[in-house]
Amino acid sequence: MRFLQLSVPRERREAVLAVLDGHDLGYTVAEGDGAKEGHALVSVVVPADAVERVLDDLGEAGYDRDTYTVSIEAEFASFEGIDAVQSHWAETPNRIAPRTLRSKARDMRPNTRSYVWLMFLSTVIATAGLLIGSPAVLVGSMVLAPLVAPMLAASIGAVRNDRAMVADSLRQQAVGLGVAVLGAVAASLLIRYLAIVSVTLDVTTVDLFAVRLSPGLLSVVVGLAAGAAGAFGLTTKGNVSIVGVMVAAALVPTAAVVGIGVAWGAASVAVGALVLLGLTIVAVNVGGYLMLRYLGYHPEEAGGPLLDPESAAETARFAATVVAVVAVVAVVLAGSVQHVRYEYAVTQATSDVITDDEYGQLSLRGVTVQYAGISPVETPTTVSVGLTRVSDESYPSLPNELARQISDRTGEDVTVLVTYTDYERSNATGSASGTDPAGTTAGAGATSLARPAVTG
Repeated sequence: MRFLQLSVPRERREAVLAVLDGHDLGYTVAEGDGAKEGHALVSVVVPADAVERVLDDLGEAGYDRDTYTVSIEAEFASFEGIDAVQSHWAETPNRIAPRTLRSKARDMRPNTRSYVWLMFLSTVIATAGLLIGSPAVLVGSMVLAPLVAPMLAASIGAVRNDRAMVADSLRQQAVGLGVAVLGAVAASLLIRYLAIVSVTLDVTTVDLFAVRLSPGLLSVVVGLAAGAAGAFGLTTKGNVSIVGVMVAAALVPTAAVVGIGVAWGAASVAVGALVLLGLTIVAVNVGGYLMLRYLGYHPEEAGGPLLDPESAAETARFAATVVAVVAVVAVVLAGSVQHVRYEYAVTQATSDVITDDEYGQLSLRGVTVQYAGISPVETPTTVSVGLTRVSDESYPSLPNELARQISDRTGEDVTVLVTYTDYERSNATGSASGTDPAGTTAGAGATSLARPAVTG
């Protein structure tokens, strides 16, 4: 529930109260306590989902909300018919008022000191979680990171033509990402040179790194959906979904991979993770903006055009911000498109080889491709192919065959790593009851038809 206080002039009082009565809302009127002489202070309890509709109706009745309008959370309220009112609005699709949305976005923002420290510490935790192989630690790092709040604030500012909010949110995102990446580099270098983790570690083979080595179409899907979910949650019941957005987008672990790649000298890992990080951030921002537009949020008349600053200094600052954002987005998108095309060609070439009769006993588990887009470093791309096979089968020529096919398809040099998951087949067929030909009771033996073992 929301508790609204309105300063209503005498000549508009009858129309305002008629609107409140029409919505069956409980209210009180304090004569002479308004913000101006001749105004009364009207206090009304409104379901959270109904605030915007009620304010719009009041505006049509002649009420000027800029005179004095306050909306605060109400822990409970009791008046005649409140249950029916709450039930009605709970079942009615609605969105919160634009000004309430802006206020919620502002409330989510931590102070600068807290923001910087939380970003740094969450990245250190993510770096450690990646190196020790703990998904639980990674989830904890994502929950701690406050990066989603400025992303959603940027979407809100853009949809409302609030230049100050957009610029401030973009600066916060840049600072947060800078702190995250630099913190990851510092933590990774310290861990490496203190020999906490072996300096010979091949970071390209660590399981938790596999999904954070390069951008992909599914990364865009996740980012767009996460941003849309965050915006939708923000426009309705509260901030509960914000933590889920941070976990879904997985921004902090990706920043940690950038730092680890730098510390271990794996340039392709660092660049690929950095492009993935940029692509996900762009997708989250765009997803939030599109959801807000879909929900009907739009600029207020007083907001003015987003790209029409009022002073020369503001024009210069805003233009510099726009140029920087456009440049980053262009590089990220170009690199991502190149990599996606390369990854598609690699997947097709791998499928062609594995489906050949010579390799008919193999099953493909997955293909991981290191970043192969725009990059300041030129190194052969590493492709990791996971397969399942019968344990007594060997395919010594397969890696070279895959490398030849991928190079022919892409025109690029490539290094192929093949890993196998081995299994053994039983020589007898089990049944629910009775005995097998060797006289062994079936049932117990039927559960051991395959014994997996992972080998490299």
